Order: sequence, then structure tokens, then C-alpha cells
Amino acid sequence: MSAPWSAAIFARDEAPSLRACLLALARAAGDQALHVTVLLNGSRDGSAAQAVAALRESGLPGAVHAIAHADKSNAINQYLHRLHPNAETCFCLDGYVAIAPDALRLLADCLAQHPAANAAAAVPREGRSAAGLRAAMREAPGLHGSLFALRGDFVARLVALGLRLPVGFYRGDGLLGSFALHDLDATAGGWDGRRIAVAPGASWSVPRRQGLLRQWRRRMQQGRGRLQWPAIRAAIYPGGFAALPADADRATLAWIAADPGRRPSPLRDPFAALALARMKPGPTGAALLPALFYEAR
Repeated sequence: MSAPWSAAIFARDEAPSLRACLLALARAAGDQALHVTVLLNGSRDGSAAQAVAALRESGLPGAVHAIAHADKSNAINQYLHRLHPNAETCFCLDGYVAIAPDALRLLADCLAQHPAANAAAAVPREGRSAAGLRAAMREAPGLHGSLFALRGDFVARLVALGLRLPVGFYRGDGLLGSFALHDLDATAGGWDGRRIAVAPGASWSVPRRQGLLRQWRRRMQQGRGRLQWPAIRAAIYPGGFAALPADADRATLAWIAADPGRRPSPLRDPFAALALARMKPGPTGAALLPALFYEAR
């Protein structure tokens, strides 16, 4: 399957939002050929049936895949290395967002207008932290997982190099942004902010409020991420992206074991301490692989 545009939707237990997400994606595609890959990672809420129904309703060609392990970084790896079609532009978005009708076109135009950019970033349209995030992205370009675009030849080079996000790594989209900013070479490529272009008109919104359980899980993941980042940085420098560990939690546990003083204080960072107590290496093999649930051509 080949299309000028490819879109990957990453979702875990997002059954209530998938219809709005897919229909907004179809509206944004307009008359442009777009192939959609829905990756459900660890979903147990009937998301597959909702995604199939929404994909049929949208009229878009694409497929729904289920992955047993609940991990977005692994799902990104599976999309880039196994599932994405040969496309000029690859869009990535979360299954709980609704994108603006012109978002895809503005991101594609942004890449066309900035030939040095490997990726283009969208911005949030509304919400308490939206203004702050928009300002931060202008000052320090990066990729926010809710919506961004990757240039097709950048994806092809990434795949050719065999670069993968560590399984279990929180904010893998941030590390993918680092791949883009360093042009896939952390030791010689040099960080260059021009390699991620921000498209201020391309926007997304979250059409529903987050429940308490979801907010708790997010805080836990953020605490986990605060432990993972320094362990992953220690692998990248001076080893480069090729030295990234396969499993983020395994690498983090080893990093802390090498210096117990790195353990977070339960008083100063209770969520990181709780995350560490629950941390363990992730699965391997079949649990990480996508299983085709439905395909529409």
C-alpha cells in the first residue's frame, strides 16, 4: 500500500474518542490520499470494535492493529519499522484528540516551506496549559505526541539505521524529536532547532475531560519518565542513538543500582518513588508485535 500521506493513531483504552478522532482525520485529509494505521496498545475497553466502525464510517483506507503490551514507544516502533506505507509525509496522533480541519495540510505545507526540517509540530488549540505549551514550542522546538508530522525520507533513513525507541520509554515522541533535531546522529549531527518546524496554525484539541484514574496514571508515568530520562541520556552520550537500550525500565534499574543515591525521595518526588517501586523490565517477543484486527483497502 502506498499513499502520499500516512497517519498513525496510537491509543490505549480510548474507545469513547476514536470515532471523533478518525472522522476529524478524514475531514482533514479532504481529497488527499491518506492511509490510516490504528495501533491499539494494551486496550481492554472494546477499542478495536470502535476503531473498525469508525474506520468504515470515515471511508479511509487503513488497518486496525492490536498490540498486547500497553506501551506507546513500542507502538511507534512497530508503525515505523513494520506497518507504515511508503509515504511522503507520516502523521502521528493520539487517539483521544480531534485535529483541526486544516491541520494535516498546514503540517505538510510547513515541511515543504522548511526543507531543513525532518518533522513538523502542531500546537494545542485550547486547554489550561495550551498557551504555555505553544510558547515553549516556539522557544524550543520539539514533538508533542498529540499531533506531529515526519518527513517520509527521514523515516526511511531512521528505519535503514535500525533506530528504535526503548520499549517502555515514557514520552517516546520526545526522543523521536531528538532524533529529528540531531538528524539521527547525536554525536556528530549537532542539535539544530530548524530540523523541527512548528506550524502554529495546525492544531488539535481534547474533546473530553480526563478522569481521576487517567490523571493518576499520567502522574505515575511522568514520575517514571523523570527517572528514565537521565538513564537514557547516559546511554546516548557518548554512545549515540545506536547505544540506546532495548528496554527503558531495565536500563533505568541498572542506572540506579550503579548509584543508589539516584533513588528518588518519597517526600520530594512521591510519584517517581512509586513508579520505581513498580518498575520492571518489559516483555519481549509476541507481546510487542502487532496483530492485524481489520483492514480496509
